[in-house]
Amino acid sequence: MQTFRYAKSQIAIHWLAAALIVFLLVTGTFVLAELPNTPAKTGNLRIHMILGALAGLFVITRIVLRKRLPAPPSSAGDKLARAGHLALNLVVLLLAVSGTVLALQSGAFDAVFGAGSLPEDFRQFTPRQIHGLASRVAMGLIALHMLAALYHQFIVKDGLLARMGLGSRKPDRLR
Repeated sequence: MQTFRYAKSQIAIHWLAAALIVFLLVTGTFVLAELPNTPAKTGNLRIHMILGALAGLFVITRIVLRKRLPAPPSSAGDKLARAGHLALNLVVLLLAVSGTVLALQSGAFDAVFGAGSLPEDFRQFTPRQIHGLASRVAMGLIALHMLAALYHQFIVKDGLLARMGLGSRKPDRLR
């Protein structure tokens, strides 16, 4: 029997990573960026840093699982989809690395997990500029990813979303 879905572990990691990354992008953009760098910010930064590291680990796990487990049959636009997934993975990993380097370079790691203090402004650090730009790129890539999935589901009607655990077990037609 041919399977049309990704493995349950891949589906679970995909949706956990997706929810976590969206949460981090929204809270980082609309909460953390707006808070002054006072001691009151350290709790929020601690959560962001821990969850950001977890998101990076989820992406690495997704890459490893993708290499080790069989994939469903190709669909229309598969090369473009692979490029989009590669870009998303690289940008999320860039966010994790730039966030880690920023935390170490700025002293935020010591302030959040030790006894240090936050810098007056994170924008003076190059990794912060990279982190901010990468977050905007990630938002754009996520929007494109979602639009492509909806296009496949409602225009092409190839049951692509069923491969990630949404919809019927076997798509009506495969390309």
